[in-house]
Amino acid sequence: MEWLSFADVSWLGVLLAFVASFVFGWLWYSQFAFFPVWARLGNLDLERLGNTSMGPVFGQMIVGNVLGIVTLALLMAGLGASGPVDGLVLGLIVGVAFRAGAHLVHNGFAQRVGGITLIDSAHDALALAISGLVLGLFM
Repeated sequence: MEWLSFADVSWLGVLLAFVASFVFGWLWYSQFAFFPVWARLGNLDLERLGNTSMGPVFGQMIVGNVLGIVTLALLMAGLGASGPVDGLVLGLIVGVAFRAGAHLVHNGFAQRVGGITLIDSAHDALALAISGLVLGLFM
């Protein structure tokens, strides 16, 4: 697979895309945005949640987010996508197809409330679009 080359990945772009995605997620799931609705729809026990160690949760989020951003960077390089607009569009396509698509499949079988799927799917699609925009500034 000649198109799959880590040499073409801007690691500074990956780092900054991760930071942008993390900040976006923090805002998206904040008390001022979707967290109250998301928590209510998911019947989350906020007291129990407050007593949970968030280290493993953030660890999983970091690994998953980095994998998605690096994969997006590899796809951008392999497809010759460059610039912020190309990155944004490809990130949105990948986010909708793979991340939102996975939410639809898994949440459907888990019989989660549709609002949770919508909130999470929109977040993931937009987070990868933002990541692609940032990556595009470096590719």
